[in-house]
Amino acid sequence: MKSCQIPSVSTTQCLSRSLLLLGLSLGLAIALPHTPTPAQGLTIFNDQLQLSERGPRPPSLAEAEANRLFREGRAAQEVGQITRAIGLWRAALEQYQSIYDLPAIGAVYDHIGFAYLELRDYQKAEDALRRSLAVASDLNDYSQQIYGYNNIGTLLLNNNSPVAAEETFRGGLAVARSIGDEPGEALSLSNLGLAIANQGRYAEAIEVYRQAWILRRRYPDTGGQANTLNNIGDAYAALEQYDQAVGEYRLARWYAQENGDLVNEFRALQRLALNYAFNQRWPQAFASLDDWVALAREQQDLRQELRALHIYAQYYKFLGRWENSYALYNNAIAVAERLDDQEGLAILYSEREQIVHQFPFQTFR
Repeated sequence: MKSCQIPSVSTTQCLSRSLLLLGLSLGLAIALPHTPTPAQGLTIFNDQLQLSERGPRPPSLAEAEANRLFREGRAAQEVGQITRAIGLWRAALEQYQSIYDLPAIGAVYDHIGFAYLELRDYQKAEDALRRSLAVASDLNDYSQQIYGYNNIGTLLLNNNSPVAAEETFRGGLAVARSIGDEPGEALSLSNLGLAIANQGRYAEAIEVYRQAWILRRRYPDTGGQANTLNNIGDAYAALEQYDQAVGEYRLARWYAQENGDLVNEFRALQRLALNYAFNQRWPQAFASLDDWVALAREQQDLRQELRALHIYAQYYKFLGRWENSYALYNNAIAVAERLDDQEGLAILYSEREQIVHQFPFQTFR
């Protein structure tokens, strides 16, 4: 950090390296030039994985048992017992297979696939999700096929396979266009852009995102507008076109606020704080950090508050405002203590101590 004490345009790369190290130190999902985060902002449609009602007839014994097992699996999942949930769903699957209930079979495979994804067992997750897609094909359920392709692409992207993910998202896009499903087309395009961006083809990704954005504006109730705009901003940031990135993030924040999308509102504020700094626009960077901290406190989200305070302290340290930086490190440490984040505390104490060692004659309070 000593070589980066006087901010100027020529120090942008030094700042980028400093922020990259910051992001790695506390696990921040930040978008820096040429360091994309594969799964960031990806849309996963898990809310459509509900077993439908079977009508007024009473269920058979096998169906009733399958439904019971399925519900128990959901309950286990909700309390974090993922392995147990998978076992219960596999038992339910056997019952549904015995009565050849294809819609239920597909839904259960989806749940199993997402559970394995949560466990980072990508091979088993992919197998389950591909089985769900096969069921959707057998049923000629084109909407479910779109979700299936996008879910598998999501998994492949999480497993650092962007080329295979691109091919899979294109499969979902083809199905969506074949039936005129514009929301499904927008979903597939947005995810396709992310796969392309993760191969370093940022300009091409922006064009694909723009197509998704046009469609998503037509269907405001489906959501995803802020997500796509954040993705566009990330692509511009990767191209080091920070002014263009800022414009996208500001619009993403507005849509996120309108739709109550906290995930993308936090993401937009984080990106604004970073990209303003890359352009040495410190007042705007600090204003974004203020908004980030305020939102985190309003939502009582200590993890987001910690991330914002840590970057705040780093910025003041970078600018040579040691007392401000030291005070913000103290604030961040207090939050990390409330989270009982021992790893984070070790990092924060170490970085705060560097200020004292570098400037032993400065009085810090």
